[in-house]
Amino acid sequence: MPELVFFRRGEEVLRVGVDKERVVLGRGERCDVVIPDPDVSRQHVALVYDGTRCTLEDLSGKGTLVAGKAMKHGELSDGADITLGQWRAVFRERGGSEAEGPTGVGRRTDVQAKDPQDEEGQPAQVRVKQGATELLHEITTESFTIGKDPSNALVVQDRFISSRHLKVTRREGLFHVLDMNSTNGTFLGSVRIFDVEVPLHTTVRVGETELTFEPQSQSRQDASFHGLIGNDPSVRNLVELIERVAPSSAAVAILGESGTGKELVARALHTCSTRADKPFIPVNCAAISKDLIESELFGHEKGAFTGAQASRRGAFEEAHGGTLFLDEIGELSLGLQAKLLRALESGEIKRVGASRPAHVDVRIIAATNRDLLGDSREGRFREDLYYRLCVIPLVLPPLRNRKGDISTLAEHFVRTYAPRGQAVKLTPATVDKLQQHAWPGNIRELRNVVHRALLLRKGPRIDATDISFDQEYSRGPMGGAGLSLEMPVGMTLEQMMQQLERQIIESTLRRYNSRERTAKELGLARSTLFKRLREWGITKNEDEGE
Repeated sequence: MPELVFFRRGEEVLRVGVDKERVVLGRGERCDVVIPDPDVSRQHVALVYDGTRCTLEDLSGKGTLVAGKAMKHGELSDGADITLGQWRAVFRERGGSEAEGPTGVGRRTDVQAKDPQDEEGQPAQVRVKQGATELLHEITTESFTIGKDPSNALVVQDRFISSRHLKVTRREGLFHVLDMNSTNGTFLGSVRIFDVEVPLHTTVRVGETELTFEPQSQSRQDASFHGLIGNDPSVRNLVELIERVAPSSAAVAILGESGTGKELVARALHTCSTRADKPFIPVNCAAISKDLIESELFGHEKGAFTGAQASRRGAFEEAHGGTLFLDEIGELSLGLQAKLLRALESGEIKRVGASRPAHVDVRIIAATNRDLLGDSREGRFREDLYYRLCVIPLVLPPLRNRKGDISTLAEHFVRTYAPRGQAVKLTPATVDKLQQHAWPGNIRELRNVVHRALLLRKGPRIDATDISFDQEYSRGPMGGAGLSLEMPVGMTLEQMMQQLERQIIESTLRRYNSRERTAKELGLARSTLFKRLREWGITKNEDEGE
Protein backbone atom coordinates (compact mmCIF):
# COMPACT_ATOMS: atom_id res chain seq x y z
CA MET A 1 0.00 0.00 0.00
CA PRO A 2 1.41 3.46 -0.91
CA GLU A 3 1.98 5.97 1.86
CA LEU A 4 2.88 9.59 2.51
CA VAL A 5 5.69 10.29 4.97
CA PHE A 6 5.36 13.79 6.47
CA PHE A 7 8.33 15.86 7.62
CA ARG A 8 8.39 19.18 9.47
CA ARG A 9 11.65 21.05 9.99
CA GLY A 10 13.49 17.94 8.87
CA GLU A 11 11.85 15.65 11.45
CA GLU A 12 9.60 12.79 10.44
CA VAL A 13 6.30 13.26 12.28
CA LEU A 14 3.66 11.10 10.60
CA ARG A 15 2.97 8.38 8.02
CA VAL A 16 -0.40 8.04 6.39
CA GLY A 17 -1.35 5.13 4.16
CA VAL A 18 -3.08 5.88 0.86
CA ASP A 19 -5.62 3.16 1.59
CA LYS A 20 -8.58 4.39 -0.46
CA GLU A 21 -9.24 5.60 -3.99
CA ARG A 22 -9.11 9.33 -3.19
CA VAL A 23 -7.24 10.99 -0.28
CA VAL A 24 -7.65 14.77 0.19
CA LEU A 25 -5.03 16.86 1.98
CA GLY A 26 -5.63 20.39 3.23
CA ARG A 27 -6.30 22.74 6.12
CA GLY A 28 -10.03 22.04 6.33
CA GLU A 29 -11.34 19.75 9.05
CA ARG A 30 -13.17 17.53 6.54
CA CYS A 31 -9.96 16.59 4.72
CA ASP A 32 -8.61 13.06 5.08
CA VAL A 33 -5.30 14.52 6.29
CA VAL A 34 -5.57 17.88 8.07
CA ILE A 35 -2.47 20.09 7.80
CA PRO A 36 -2.65 23.02 10.25
CA ASP A 37 -0.76 25.59 8.19
CA PRO A 38 -2.11 28.97 6.97
CA ASP A 39 -0.18 28.58 3.70
CA VAL A 40 -2.15 25.42 2.88
CA SER A 41 -5.58 25.73 1.23
CA ARG A 42 -8.67 24.27 2.90
CA GLN A 43 -8.61 21.59 0.18
CA HIS A 44 -5.12 21.72 -1.23
CA VAL A 45 -4.43 18.50 -3.11
CA ALA A 46 -5.95 15.08 -3.76
CA LEU A 47 -4.19 11.78 -4.39
CA VAL A 48 -6.10 9.33 -6.59
CA TYR A 49 -4.97 5.70 -6.40
CA ASP A 50 -6.35 3.13 -8.86
CA GLY A 51 -4.51 0.14 -7.41
CA THR A 52 -1.44 0.42 -9.61
CA ARG A 53 -0.55 4.11 -9.91
CA CYS A 54 -1.16 7.30 -7.93
CA THR A 55 -2.14 10.58 -9.55
CA LEU A 56 -1.96 14.05 -7.98
CA GLU A 57 -4.77 16.59 -8.52
CA ASP A 58 -4.17 20.17 -7.37
CA LEU A 59 -7.25 21.67 -5.65
CA SER A 60 -5.71 24.97 -4.53
CA GLY A 61 -5.78 26.60 -7.97
CA LYS A 62 -2.17 27.68 -7.50
CA GLY A 63 -0.45 24.43 -8.29
CA THR A 64 1.17 22.08 -5.81
CA LEU A 65 4.95 21.98 -5.59
CA VAL A 66 6.31 18.55 -6.50
CA ALA A 67 10.10 18.32 -6.54
CA GLY A 68 10.13 22.15 -6.45
CA LYS A 69 7.91 22.60 -9.54
CA ALA A 70 4.21 23.54 -9.60
CA MET A 71 2.00 20.64 -10.72
CA LYS A 72 -1.70 20.83 -11.59
CA HIS A 73 -2.18 17.18 -12.48
CA GLY A 74 0.20 14.32 -12.93
CA GLU A 75 1.38 10.90 -11.86
CA LEU A 76 3.51 10.61 -8.76
CA SER A 77 6.71 8.61 -8.91
CA ASP A 78 8.24 6.75 -6.00
CA GLY A 79 10.07 9.22 -3.78
CA ALA A 80 8.26 12.29 -5.11
CA ASP A 81 8.69 15.26 -2.75
CA ILE A 82 5.48 17.29 -2.17
CA THR A 83 5.67 20.72 -0.46
CA LEU A 84 2.67 21.78 1.65
CA GLY A 85 3.43 25.07 3.43
CA GLN A 86 5.99 24.34 6.14
CA TRP A 87 5.40 20.61 5.69
CA ARG A 88 7.03 18.20 3.27
CA ALA A 89 5.51 14.87 2.27
CA VAL A 90 7.40 12.09 0.47
CA PHE A 91 5.31 9.67 -1.61
CA ARG A 92 6.27 6.01 -1.43
CA GLU A 93 4.78 3.45 -3.77
CA ARG A 94 5.28 0.71 -1.19
CA GLY A 95 4.62 1.68 2.42
CA GLY A 96 7.30 0.94 4.96
CA SER A 97 4.80 -0.08 7.64
CA GLU A 98 5.36 -3.75 7.02
CA ALA A 99 9.03 -3.44 7.88
CA GLU A 100 9.32 -0.23 9.83
CA GLY A 101 5.96 0.88 11.15
CA PRO A 102 4.61 4.44 11.09
CA THR A 103 6.56 7.01 12.98
CA GLY A 104 4.87 9.13 15.66
CA VAL A 105 5.69 12.64 16.82
CA GLY A 106 8.83 12.90 18.91
CA ARG A 107 9.77 9.28 18.37
CA ARG A 108 13.28 8.44 19.49
CA THR A 109 15.94 7.25 17.08
CA ASP A 110 16.37 3.94 18.85
CA VAL A 111 12.64 3.27 18.59
CA GLN A 112 12.65 4.04 14.87
CA ALA A 113 15.24 1.36 14.38
CA LYS A 114 13.08 -1.29 16.04
CA ASP A 115 10.91 -3.72 14.16
CA PRO A 116 7.36 -3.59 15.57
CA GLN A 117 7.09 -7.32 14.97
CA ASP A 118 9.65 -7.74 17.77
CA GLU A 119 7.16 -6.01 20.08
CA GLU A 120 4.14 -8.04 18.99
CA GLY A 121 2.60 -9.74 21.98
CA GLN A 122 4.66 -7.70 24.43
CA PRO A 123 2.50 -6.53 27.39
CA ALA A 124 1.59 -2.90 26.80
CA GLN A 125 -0.10 -0.06 28.64
CA VAL A 126 -1.43 3.44 28.01
CA ARG A 127 0.08 6.23 30.08
CA VAL A 128 -2.63 8.85 30.62
CA LYS A 129 -1.14 12.25 31.43
CA GLN A 130 -3.23 15.26 32.47
CA GLY A 131 -1.02 18.12 33.62
CA ALA A 132 1.09 16.81 36.49
CA THR A 133 -1.16 13.80 37.04
CA GLU A 134 -0.47 10.41 35.46
CA LEU A 135 -2.18 7.05 35.58
CA LEU A 136 -1.55 3.80 33.74
CA HIS A 137 -4.08 1.62 31.94
CA GLU A 138 -3.04 -1.94 31.22
CA ILE A 139 -3.99 -3.14 27.73
CA THR A 140 -5.61 -6.55 28.24
CA THR A 141 -7.80 -6.81 25.13
CA GLU A 142 -7.11 -6.59 21.42
CA SER A 143 -9.53 -3.66 21.04
CA PHE A 144 -10.83 -1.02 23.47
CA THR A 145 -12.46 2.40 23.46
CA ILE A 146 -11.51 5.66 25.17
CA GLY A 147 -13.86 8.44 26.24
CA LYS A 148 -15.82 10.09 29.05
CA ASP A 149 -18.67 7.58 29.12
CA PRO A 150 -18.32 4.95 31.91
CA SER A 151 -18.94 2.20 29.32
CA ASN A 152 -15.46 2.77 27.81
CA ALA A 153 -12.63 0.45 28.83
CA LEU A 154 -10.50 3.54 29.50
CA VAL A 155 -12.54 6.37 31.00
CA VAL A 156 -10.87 9.79 30.78
CA GLN A 157 -12.47 12.84 32.37
CA ASP A 158 -11.55 15.78 30.15
CA ARG A 159 -13.87 18.62 29.18
CA PHE A 160 -12.76 18.40 25.52
CA ILE A 161 -13.14 14.62 25.14
CA SER A 162 -16.27 13.08 23.63
CA SER A 163 -18.31 10.33 25.30
CA ARG A 164 -16.78 7.77 22.92
CA HIS A 165 -13.71 9.46 21.47
CA LEU A 166 -11.28 6.81 20.25
CA LYS A 167 -11.14 3.16 19.37
CA VAL A 168 -7.74 1.48 19.66
CA THR A 169 -6.99 -1.93 18.17
CA ARG A 170 -3.64 -3.66 18.65
CA ARG A 171 -2.47 -5.84 15.80
CA GLU A 172 0.91 -7.01 14.52
CA GLY A 173 2.81 -4.90 17.04
CA LEU A 174 1.06 -1.66 16.04
CA PHE A 175 -1.89 0.31 17.43
CA HIS A 176 -4.68 1.17 15.03
CA VAL A 177 -6.12 4.47 16.35
CA LEU A 178 -9.58 5.36 15.02
CA ASP A 179 -11.21 8.69 15.88
CA MET A 180 -14.93 7.97 16.44
CA ASN A 181 -16.20 11.26 14.95
CA SER A 182 -15.16 13.16 18.08
CA THR A 183 -16.09 16.83 18.42
CA ASN A 184 -12.62 18.22 19.16
CA GLY A 185 -10.47 15.70 17.32
CA THR A 186 -7.40 13.54 17.93
CA PHE A 187 -3.88 14.81 17.30
CA LEU A 188 -0.36 13.56 16.65
CA GLY A 189 1.65 16.63 17.51
CA SER A 190 -0.19 19.42 15.68
CA VAL A 191 -1.62 17.12 12.99
CA ARG A 192 -5.24 16.04 13.35
CA ILE A 193 -5.68 12.32 12.65
CA PHE A 194 -8.73 10.23 11.87
CA ASP A 195 -7.47 6.72 11.16
CA VAL A 196 -3.80 5.84 11.61
CA GLU A 197 -1.48 3.08 12.81
CA VAL A 198 1.20 3.98 15.35
CA PRO A 199 3.90 1.97 17.16
CA LEU A 200 4.88 1.80 20.81
CA HIS A 201 6.29 5.01 22.36
CA THR A 202 3.84 7.16 20.37
CA THR A 203 1.90 9.94 22.10
CA VAL A 204 -1.61 10.88 20.95
CA ARG A 205 -3.33 14.01 22.26
CA VAL A 206 -7.07 14.21 22.95
CA GLY A 207 -8.33 17.41 24.54
CA GLU A 208 -5.99 18.32 27.40
CA THR A 209 -4.88 14.71 27.83
CA GLU A 210 -1.85 12.87 26.40
CA LEU A 211 -2.09 9.13 25.75
CA THR A 212 1.24 7.31 25.33
CA PHE A 213 1.41 3.69 24.15
CA GLU A 214 4.34 2.02 25.88
CA PRO A 215 5.60 -1.38 27.05
CA GLN A 216 4.17 -2.48 30.36
CA SER A 217 6.47 -2.12 33.35
CA GLN A 218 8.16 -5.32 34.44
CA SER A 219 6.51 -4.91 37.82
CA ARG A 220 2.95 -3.63 37.94
CA GLN A 221 3.70 -2.57 41.48
CA ASP A 222 5.82 0.26 40.08
CA ALA A 223 2.81 1.61 38.18
CA SER A 224 0.88 4.68 39.19
CA PHE A 225 -2.40 4.12 40.96
CA HIS A 226 -4.45 7.23 40.14
CA GLY A 227 -1.35 9.37 40.62
CA LEU A 228 -0.04 7.49 43.68
CA ILE A 229 3.44 6.24 42.80
CA GLY A 230 5.63 3.91 44.81
CA ASN A 231 6.63 0.35 45.59
CA ASP A 232 7.15 0.79 49.32
CA PRO A 233 5.06 -1.64 51.45
CA SER A 234 3.33 1.32 53.11
CA VAL A 235 2.18 2.60 49.70
CA ARG A 236 1.01 -0.84 48.58
CA ASN A 237 -0.98 -1.20 51.81
CA LEU A 238 -2.46 2.26 51.26
CA VAL A 239 -3.54 1.38 47.71
CA GLU A 240 -5.12 -1.84 48.94
CA LEU A 241 -7.04 0.08 51.62
CA ILE A 242 -8.24 2.62 49.06
CA GLU A 243 -9.58 -0.13 46.79
CA ARG A 244 -11.37 -1.78 49.73
CA VAL A 245 -13.00 1.31 51.26
CA ALA A 246 -13.69 3.37 48.12
CA PRO A 247 -17.02 1.65 47.22
CA SER A 248 -18.57 2.51 50.61
CA SER A 249 -20.01 5.89 51.64
CA ALA A 250 -18.24 5.91 55.02
CA ALA A 251 -16.33 9.04 56.01
CA VAL A 252 -12.57 8.83 55.55
CA ALA A 253 -9.89 10.82 57.38
CA ILE A 254 -6.55 11.18 55.60
CA LEU A 255 -3.77 11.87 58.08
CA GLY A 256 -0.22 12.83 57.20
CA GLU A 257 2.39 15.54 57.04
CA SER A 258 2.07 18.43 54.62
CA GLY A 259 3.16 17.53 51.09
CA THR A 260 2.51 13.77 51.31
CA GLY A 261 -0.27 13.79 48.69
CA LYS A 262 -3.49 13.85 50.69
CA GLU A 263 -5.57 15.31 47.86
CA LEU A 264 -4.29 12.63 45.46
CA VAL A 265 -5.55 9.98 47.89
CA ALA A 266 -8.91 11.75 48.15
CA ARG A 267 -9.26 11.87 44.36
CA ALA A 268 -8.30 8.18 44.11
CA LEU A 269 -11.02 7.32 46.64
CA HIS A 270 -13.57 9.26 44.60
CA THR A 271 -12.45 7.78 41.26
CA CYS A 272 -12.66 4.21 42.60
CA SER A 273 -16.07 4.78 44.19
CA THR A 274 -19.58 4.40 42.80
CA ARG A 275 -19.74 8.21 42.81
CA ALA A 276 -16.99 8.62 40.22
CA ASP A 277 -19.36 10.17 37.65
CA LYS A 278 -20.56 12.75 40.20
CA PRO A 279 -18.76 15.92 41.38
CA PHE A 280 -15.58 15.94 43.44
CA ILE A 281 -15.50 19.25 45.34
CA PRO A 282 -12.30 20.16 47.26
CA VAL A 283 -12.40 22.85 49.97
CA ASN A 284 -9.27 24.05 51.77
CA CYS A 285 -10.59 25.07 55.19
CA ALA A 286 -7.36 26.94 56.00
CA ALA A 287 -7.45 29.08 52.86
CA ILE A 288 -10.87 30.67 53.47
CA SER A 289 -11.45 33.43 56.00
CA LYS A 290 -13.42 32.51 59.13
CA ASP A 291 -16.15 35.00 58.14
CA LEU A 292 -16.79 33.25 54.80
CA ILE A 293 -16.16 29.56 55.51
CA GLU A 294 -19.75 28.87 56.62
CA SER A 295 -21.10 30.38 53.41
CA GLU A 296 -18.52 28.44 51.36
CA LEU A 297 -19.63 25.16 52.91
CA PHE A 298 -23.38 25.63 53.27
CA GLY A 299 -24.23 28.49 50.89
CA HIS A 300 -26.31 31.59 51.65
CA GLU A 301 -29.57 33.26 50.75
CA LYS A 302 -29.88 36.65 49.11
CA GLY A 303 -29.48 39.42 51.70
CA ALA A 304 -28.16 37.05 54.39
CA PHE A 305 -25.27 39.45 55.01
CA THR A 306 -23.71 42.55 53.52
CA GLY A 307 -22.65 41.80 49.97
CA ALA A 308 -24.95 38.78 49.53
CA GLN A 309 -26.67 40.16 46.44
CA ALA A 310 -27.85 36.74 45.24
CA SER A 311 -28.43 33.27 46.61
CA ARG A 312 -25.46 30.92 46.33
CA ARG A 313 -25.01 27.19 46.65
CA GLY A 314 -22.33 25.98 49.02
CA ALA A 315 -19.84 23.13 48.63
CA PHE A 316 -22.25 20.59 50.17
CA GLU A 317 -24.91 21.30 47.52
CA GLU A 318 -22.35 21.37 44.70
CA ALA A 319 -21.08 17.95 45.80
CA HIS A 320 -24.57 16.41 45.98
CA GLY A 321 -24.32 12.77 44.88
CA GLY A 322 -20.53 12.96 44.88
CA THR A 323 -17.62 13.59 47.23
CA LEU A 324 -16.73 16.60 49.37
CA PHE A 325 -13.04 16.82 50.30
CA LEU A 326 -12.38 19.00 53.37
CA ASP A 327 -8.65 19.68 53.48
CA GLU A 328 -7.07 21.09 56.67
CA ILE A 329 -10.23 20.15 58.62
CA GLY A 330 -8.46 20.94 61.90
CA GLU A 331 -8.61 24.67 61.12
CA LEU A 332 -12.42 24.89 61.48
CA SER A 333 -13.78 26.81 64.47
CA LEU A 334 -15.63 24.91 67.18
CA GLY A 335 -18.92 26.58 66.24
CA LEU A 336 -18.62 25.47 62.62
CA GLN A 337 -17.56 22.00 63.72
CA ALA A 338 -20.96 21.61 65.43
CA LYS A 339 -22.79 22.50 62.20
CA LEU A 340 -20.59 20.13 60.23
CA LEU A 341 -21.34 17.33 62.68
CA ARG A 342 -25.10 17.88 62.22
CA ALA A 343 -24.70 17.77 58.43
CA LEU A 344 -22.76 14.49 58.66
CA GLU A 345 -25.24 12.81 60.99
CA SER A 346 -28.53 13.98 59.46
CA GLY A 347 -27.60 14.74 55.86
CA GLU A 348 -29.25 18.17 56.29
CA ILE A 349 -27.62 21.54 55.72
CA LYS A 350 -28.99 25.04 56.10
CA ARG A 351 -27.82 27.98 54.03
CA VAL A 352 -26.83 31.15 55.89
CA GLY A 353 -30.04 33.15 56.23
CA ALA A 354 -32.32 30.25 55.23
CA SER A 355 -35.34 29.21 57.30
CA ARG A 356 -35.53 25.60 56.06
CA PRO A 357 -32.86 22.93 55.80
CA ALA A 358 -32.07 21.03 52.60
CA HIS A 359 -31.10 17.37 52.28
CA VAL A 360 -27.83 16.41 50.55
CA ASP A 361 -26.20 13.09 49.73
CA VAL A 362 -22.47 13.64 50.12
CA ARG A 363 -19.53 11.43 51.02
CA ILE A 364 -17.07 13.27 53.26
CA ILE A 365 -13.30 12.86 52.99
CA ALA A 366 -11.33 14.98 55.45
CA ALA A 367 -7.59 15.58 55.65
CA THR A 368 -5.24 17.19 58.13
CA ASN A 369 -1.60 17.30 59.16
CA ARG A 370 -2.57 17.92 62.78
CA ASP A 371 -3.03 15.44 65.63
CA LEU A 372 -6.84 15.60 65.79
CA LEU A 373 -7.10 13.12 68.63
CA GLY A 374 -4.69 15.18 70.74
CA ASP A 375 -6.56 18.38 69.79
CA SER A 376 -9.87 16.78 70.81
CA ARG A 377 -8.46 15.85 74.22
CA GLU A 378 -7.31 19.42 74.73
CA GLY A 379 -10.64 20.90 73.63
CA ARG A 380 -9.45 22.36 70.30
CA PHE A 381 -11.44 19.87 68.22
CA ARG A 382 -14.80 18.28 68.95
CA GLU A 383 -14.33 14.69 70.08
CA ASP A 384 -17.70 13.60 68.62
CA LEU A 385 -16.75 15.09 65.24
CA TYR A 386 -13.37 13.35 65.39
CA TYR A 387 -14.98 9.92 65.77
CA ARG A 388 -17.56 10.78 63.08
CA LEU A 389 -14.84 11.69 60.59
CA CYS A 390 -12.35 8.95 61.47
CA VAL A 391 -14.57 6.02 60.55
CA ILE A 392 -11.75 4.94 58.24
CA PRO A 393 -8.39 6.61 58.95
CA LEU A 394 -5.73 6.47 56.22
CA VAL A 395 -2.23 7.40 57.37
CA LEU A 396 0.19 8.64 54.69
CA PRO A 397 3.88 7.90 55.33
CA PRO A 398 6.41 10.76 55.06
CA LEU A 399 8.86 10.59 52.17
CA ARG A 400 11.83 10.10 54.51
CA ASN A 401 10.34 6.69 55.37
CA ARG A 402 10.07 5.74 51.67
CA LYS A 403 13.70 6.02 50.54
CA GLY A 404 13.22 3.30 47.92
CA ASP A 405 10.51 5.33 46.16
CA ILE A 406 12.52 8.55 45.81
CA SER A 407 14.13 7.62 42.48
CA THR A 408 10.79 6.42 41.04
CA LEU A 409 9.04 9.64 42.09
CA ALA A 410 11.91 11.78 40.80
CA GLU A 411 11.82 10.07 37.38
CA HIS A 412 8.04 10.61 37.30
CA PHE A 413 8.52 14.36 37.86
CA VAL A 414 11.26 14.43 35.21
CA ARG A 415 8.83 12.94 32.67
CA THR A 416 6.14 15.36 33.81
CA TYR A 417 8.13 18.59 33.52
CA ALA A 418 10.74 17.82 30.85
CA PRO A 419 10.21 19.64 27.53
CA ARG A 420 8.23 17.53 25.09
CA GLY A 421 10.45 15.36 22.93
CA GLN A 422 13.46 15.56 25.26
CA ALA A 423 14.63 12.44 27.12
CA VAL A 424 16.18 13.72 30.35
CA LYS A 425 17.91 11.28 32.71
CA LEU A 426 19.03 11.36 36.35
CA THR A 427 22.64 10.34 36.97
CA PRO A 428 23.41 7.78 39.73
CA ALA A 429 25.13 10.53 41.75
CA THR A 430 21.95 12.61 41.53
CA VAL A 431 19.77 9.76 42.76
CA ASP A 432 22.19 9.17 45.64
CA LYS A 433 22.04 12.86 46.61
CA LEU A 434 18.24 12.82 46.54
CA GLN A 435 18.07 9.71 48.72
CA GLN A 436 20.34 11.26 51.37
CA HIS A 437 18.10 14.28 51.86
CA ALA A 438 15.63 14.38 54.81
CA TRP A 439 12.71 15.81 52.76
CA PRO A 440 10.93 17.91 55.38
CA GLY A 441 8.57 19.09 52.62
CA ASN A 442 7.89 15.50 51.46
CA ILE A 443 6.75 14.84 47.88
CA ARG A 444 5.88 18.47 47.23
CA GLU A 445 9.47 19.44 48.00
CA LEU A 446 10.82 16.66 45.76
CA ARG A 447 8.64 17.91 42.91
CA ASN A 448 10.00 21.44 43.31
CA VAL A 449 13.61 20.21 43.51
CA VAL A 450 13.28 18.17 40.30
CA HIS A 451 11.46 20.99 38.50
CA ARG A 452 14.24 23.41 39.48
CA ALA A 453 16.95 20.96 38.39
CA LEU A 454 15.32 20.63 34.97
CA LEU A 455 15.68 24.37 34.53
CA LEU A 456 19.27 24.49 35.81
CA ARG A 457 20.70 21.54 33.85
CA LYS A 458 23.01 22.14 30.91
CA GLY A 459 22.41 18.97 28.93
CA PRO A 460 20.25 15.86 28.64
CA ARG A 461 21.23 14.69 32.15
CA ILE A 462 20.50 16.06 35.61
CA ASP A 463 23.79 15.98 37.52
CA ALA A 464 24.21 16.17 41.28
CA THR A 465 25.42 19.78 40.93
CA ASP A 466 22.05 20.68 39.38
CA ILE A 467 20.25 19.63 42.59
CA SER A 468 19.62 22.36 45.16
CA PHE A 469 17.33 22.05 48.15
CA ASP A 470 15.01 24.72 49.53
CA GLN A 471 17.07 24.97 52.71
CA GLU A 472 20.06 26.19 50.63
CA TYR A 473 18.22 29.38 49.69
CA SER A 474 17.90 32.26 52.12
CA ARG A 475 15.86 35.45 52.06
CA GLY A 476 18.39 38.05 51.11
CA PRO A 477 18.56 41.68 50.06
CA MET A 478 16.59 41.15 46.83
CA GLY A 479 13.12 41.60 48.22
CA GLY A 480 12.90 38.12 49.70
CA ALA A 481 13.21 36.47 46.31
CA GLY A 482 14.78 33.40 47.91
CA LEU A 483 18.18 33.87 46.28
CA SER A 484 21.38 32.67 47.92
CA LEU A 485 24.67 34.43 47.46
CA GLU A 486 26.62 31.50 48.90
CA MET A 487 28.26 29.40 46.23
CA PRO A 488 27.20 25.73 46.52
CA VAL A 489 30.02 23.21 46.68
CA GLY A 490 31.26 22.06 43.27
CA MET A 491 30.16 25.13 41.30
CA THR A 492 32.46 27.68 39.70
CA LEU A 493 31.80 31.40 39.94
CA GLU A 494 30.63 31.45 36.31
CA GLN A 495 28.16 28.60 36.96
CA MET A 496 26.93 30.41 40.07
CA MET A 497 26.33 33.63 38.10
CA GLN A 498 24.42 31.71 35.43
CA GLN A 499 22.30 30.02 38.09
CA LEU A 500 21.64 33.37 39.78
CA GLU A 501 20.59 34.90 36.45
CA ARG A 502 18.11 32.08 35.87
CA GLN A 503 16.66 32.41 39.36
CA ILE A 504 16.13 36.16 38.92
CA ILE A 505 14.44 35.74 35.53
CA GLU A 506 12.27 32.82 36.68
CA SER A 507 11.25 34.68 39.85
CA THR A 508 10.27 37.75 37.80
CA LEU A 509 8.37 35.60 35.32
CA ARG A 510 6.38 34.03 38.16
CA ARG A 511 5.67 37.46 39.62
CA TYR A 512 4.32 39.10 36.46
CA ASN A 513 3.34 36.05 34.34
CA SER A 514 4.36 38.06 31.26
CA ARG A 515 7.56 37.78 29.27
CA GLU A 516 7.21 41.33 27.90
CA ARG A 517 6.78 42.77 31.41
CA THR A 518 9.68 40.65 32.68
CA ALA A 519 12.01 41.98 29.98
CA LYS A 520 10.95 45.56 30.80
CA GLU A 521 11.41 45.16 34.57
CA LEU A 522 14.84 43.58 34.21
CA GLY A 523 16.01 46.04 31.55
CA LEU A 524 16.54 43.27 28.99
CA ALA A 525 15.86 43.40 25.28
CA ARG A 526 12.85 41.22 24.42
CA SER A 527 14.99 39.19 22.00
CA THR A 528 17.63 38.62 24.70
CA LEU A 529 15.05 37.29 27.16
CA PHE A 530 13.55 34.98 24.51
CA LYS A 531 17.03 33.73 23.62
CA ARG A 532 17.70 32.88 27.29
CA LEU A 533 14.37 31.06 27.60
CA ARG A 534 15.04 29.06 24.43
CA GLU A 535 18.50 28.09 25.72
CA TRP A 536 16.93 26.84 28.95
CA GLY A 537 14.18 24.96 27.15
CA ILE A 538 11.29 26.79 28.86
CA THR A 539 9.71 28.54 25.88
CA LYS A 540 6.16 27.90 24.74
CA ASN A 541 5.35 26.25 21.40
CA GLU A 542 4.25 29.56 19.86
CA ASP A 543 7.70 31.03 20.54
CA GLU A 544 9.35 28.61 18.13
CA GLY A 545 8.83 30.87 15.15
CA GLU A 546 10.04 34.05 16.84
